[in-house]
Amino acid sequence: MDLPTFPNIDLFSAAVNALYGVLVACNPSHNRGFTFWGLLVMGYLGGIGGGVTRDLLVNEFPAPLKGPIYPGVCLLMGLLGLSIYRFSESWEERFRTRFMAYLKSFTLPWFAVLGAHKALEHNAGIFAAIVIGLIATTAGGVLIDLFCGVTPEILRPSEQLVTAALLASTVYSLLAVWEKGRVSFFPVTLIAVLVSFLFRVFAVRDHWGSIVPVPAPAEGPEIVTRATPAAGPNAPR
Repeated sequence: MDLPTFPNIDLFSAAVNALYGVLVACNPSHNRGFTFWGLLVMGYLGGIGGGVTRDLLVNEFPAPLKGPIYPGVCLLMGLLGLSIYRFSESWEERFRTRFMAYLKSFTLPWFAVLGAHKALEHNAGIFAAIVIGLIATTAGGVLIDLFCGVTPEILRPSEQLVTAALLASTVYSLLAVWEKGRVSFFPVTLIAVLVSFLFRVFAVRDHWGSIVPVPAPAEGPEIVTRATPAAGPNAPR
């Protein structure tokens, strides 16, 4: 299959995900007292995590590690993320969480499409393209969650995060194979991104939870364990 290359979209996805990664790491649920550089590292992991994982799965040297352009862009977007978070401290909490949810809805489909695209480019088949698209979409977020000591978002109720990624990679893979170069690449990409984006927006707006929501204890540094009673003569033995 003859598919075009689009490094600019790859770089764009890394940039926006680095921005989102810093905003996530600044959140009380994830913040572990990170230093300034620590937050930028979280943004860098969020920016390149998906691309590195994707390229390793298709047996390529990771594009984000080939030169200084990706670290430089992730650094700049990380600084932008820190500025946004500082400014957003005066915003209402509900608005801040909505902003991050919609930002994730916008960035999510691009990594899914890129992952599926790379898999099809290597003749891996539709199923492999869908799986790699899903992994490439969620890898950066999983890295941030693990470094922050938080259960990865893909394992928690998160307004159909995995479903939105699967939609983007599935729609792109099916259209790309079906058309086989008869239609320009960008309409196929935009259709896949639009379908996933709209699904995720409605899921966030209407609070679509997981199919089987399970109550879970809260996570984050603001959760303080209760102190045990001091030992004394009347303490139970």
